[in-house]
Amino acid sequence: MKLICENTALEVEVSGSGDPTLIIHGFTGSASAMRPLSERLPGRKIVPDLVGHGRSESPASLDAYYLENICQQLSSLLHQLEASPASIVGYSLGGRIALNFALTHPGMVRSIALIGASPGIRGKDDRLNRKNSDSELANSISQRGVEEFIDAWVAMPMWESLRDKLTADQWQESITQRRSNHSLGLANSLRANGTGSMNPLHDILGDLKAPTLLIAGDQDYKFLEIAYEMSDKIPDVSVEAIVDSGHAAHLEQPDATANAIIRHFSC
Repeated sequence: MKLICENTALEVEVSGSGDPTLIIHGFTGSASAMRPLSERLPGRKIVPDLVGHGRSESPASLDAYYLENICQQLSSLLHQLEASPASIVGYSLGGRIALNFALTHPGMVRSIALIGASPGIRGKDDRLNRKNSDSELANSISQRGVEEFIDAWVAMPMWESLRDKLTADQWQESITQRRSNHSLGLANSLRANGTGSMNPLHDILGDLKAPTLLIAGDQDYKFLEIAYEMSDKIPDVSVEAIVDSGHAAHLEQPDATANAIIRHFSC
């Protein structure tokens, strides 16, 4: 279904019944990319295509892509579906959005599970370097087109584990899904909500009220380390390393990832 959320048209998939869970995909993803996980979770699953992704709107203005405005869009979405408070699952970019949402809309969040997520980049110079890098990458999408960009994106070392775990058909389905995104939407997402543009959250993680599960693949060394660093600052937190998986633990080991999330939400 299509819903207008804070003047932005979002496509959203809703399935199941019971307690609501909002599931937020990562960069170049969509609701369909989260199905291997969402189909394994109980309750009422609410899975939007983020602005600039999938079948949602890809505005020319950057305003709708900033994290604070995405959080407002998701707040509107949950209100319209009468699905608050909700448990929230966020992967990568979706994890950063979920973290921001839980800190800015605590009354709407029952519990959160973050997969391969980061609280941002602490150092000012490092943030600026990443912002410049993301801007160059965004410009390349417009110049090269989505197909060439996605081919270069999935060739990065962080996706080797996923490529090894999926069948040939599943890998091709993943590529097709990523290529179906709009070039402007992906470019503007990099410009406005990449880690270089995000206000770092390290110093306010102690304000997080929702019980939190931090998930990372045991081969995703960077984000596993980030998860343990975050766990030192979040009051009610647990960390789960998913065995034999990399950055996309929910796709590489969907049963183990879903079971970890179900255990967390049931507590």
